[in-house]
Amino acid sequence: MVRIDFNNINDKIIYEAFHVEGNEAEALNDSYLELFELIGRDAMLKLFTHFHGDKIDCPMRLYRPEFIADLAKGETDRRERAKIARAGGYSARVIEGLLSKRRKENETE
Repeated sequence: MVRIDFNNINDKIIYEAFHVEGNEAEALNDSYLELFELIGRDAMLKLFTHFHGDKIDCPMRLYRPEFIADLAKGETDRRERAKIARAGGYSARVIEGLLSKRRKENETE
């Protein structure tokens, strides 16, 4: 029989009370099983606690284009700026366009 103290309950306690450890493939929903395998139990439970019921969209790029442009603007060689853009997941054209737009905005001020 599973005993749960409902006055002192959290997802980790339930995980242990339900004896999920080692039985994740049978116990967890597919999405949570995938998260468990990718990031581990504690991080998966933290995501569940804070976001369950929500849809989480993960953008294709980790970094904002403005951040990458800031990194690239100090570089005078276009090839080096292109390397920075590619490392950030952007094309050189996108970053050059953003830098050009900023230059135009600064000229009109």
